[in-house]
Amino acid sequence: MNKHVPIESREKAFACLNLDEQALFLRLEPADQRHSLTVFRAAVTEHPDDSHLHVASLLHDVGKGRPSLFERIAFSLLTSFAPWLLLKWEQKPRNSGTGRIAYLLKHTDDSAQLAALAGSHPAVVDTLNCYGFREHQYGSRLARLDTTP
Repeated sequence: MNKHVPIESREKAFACLNLDEQALFLRLEPADQRHSLTVFRAAVTEHPDDSHLHVASLLHDVGKGRPSLFERIAFSLLTSFAPWLLLKWEQKPRNSGTGRIAYLLKHTDDSAQLAALAGSHPAVVDTLNCYGFREHQYGSRLARLDTTP
C-alpha cells in the first residue's frame, strides 16, 4: 500500500486550515490523511460554501492519535459485534491494550478539544463535538460525509 500522501492533494485542503490545524492534520497516519482528504472533497462537493464543515472534515480524526493496525481492526470488529466490550474497557487505564482500543470511541471528542487548542473556529469545534448527533445539523452532516465511500 502506498503510504505517501501527495502534496498536491493537500494544497486546497491546507488553504482552509491555520498553521496549528495543519500541524494536527500532519500528525495523522497517511491512511487517515487520505481518508480525511476524501471526506473533505465530499464536503466541498456537497456543501461548497460551508468552510467550517470543510475544516471539520479534515480534522475529524485527529483525536485518534496513531493506533496500531491491530487496534484499528479490533476497534472495528468490536464496534460491529461487541460494542459493550468497548464500553467496559473504557474503565481500563488509557495506556493499557484494551484501554487504547476503547479510547478510539472518544476520538471525535478529542478531535474537538485538539481543534479548539489549535484555534479552530467555534463552529468547527461544535461540529466535531456533535459528530453523529442526528439533531445537530452539522454534526450529522459530517458523520454522513464520513461514511461516503
